[in-house]
Amino acid sequence: MRLIVPLAAAMLCLPAAAQVQPAPRFAFFSINRLVRVSKKAAAVFAKLESTGKGLQAKLQAKGAELQQLQQQLNSPSIDPAKRDELQKKYRDMEFDAKKLQEDSQQEYQKVEKQVGDQISRMALPIVQQLAAQEKLQVVFSDQAFQMVSWADQSWLNAFTDEVAKRLDAAPDTPAAPTPAKPDTK
Repeated sequence: MRLIVPLAAAMLCLPAAAQVQPAPRFAFFSINRLVRVSKKAAAVFAKLESTGKGLQAKLQAKGAELQQLQQQLNSPSIDPAKRDELQKKYRDMEFDAKKLQEDSQQEYQKVEKQVGDQISRMALPIVQQLAAQEKLQVVFSDQAFQMVSWADQSWLNAFTDEVAKRLDAAPDTPAAPTPAKPDTK
C-alpha cells in the first residue's frame, strides 16, 4: 500500500499538459484547387495559360517551317547545289528551334513563378487568418504532401474552398509589386 500512495501523489503533481494533450489541429491547402474554385485566382492563372498557348504556337510554327524545309530536302528532283544550301539553312533553323524551345521553357517557368507568387500573396493572409480563427497548429500544402494514401476529399477541400470564398469576397487590392532583383551577371 505504501508504493501506491507515492505513485498516485506523483501523478497528481504532473502538469495538466503532460496528462492530457489536445489532438493536433491541421488543415490542407491546395493552390491548384484554389485556382479552380476562386474566380480571382483563376483570373491570375489565366496569364500563365495565355503565355503557355502563345509559346506553344511559336514552337509549332517553327516546327512547321522545319518540316516544310525537310520535305524540300527529301525531294528527289532538287538540284545538288541547292540541296547544300537547304541543308545549311535546315541546320541553322534546327539550332534556332532548339534555342526557341529553351527560351520558351525559361519564359514559361518565369511566368509560372510570378503567377504562383502572386496567387500566394493573395491567399496567404486569408490562410493565416482562417488558420488562426480555427485555432489550427499547421496548414499543409497538398503539393508538398504526396504521401497521403487516402483522405476524405470533402474534408481536404473544405479549407481551400473557404479560402477561395473569402478571397473572392475580399475587395480588390492591387498586389504589392515584387522588388526587382539585382542583376548578378
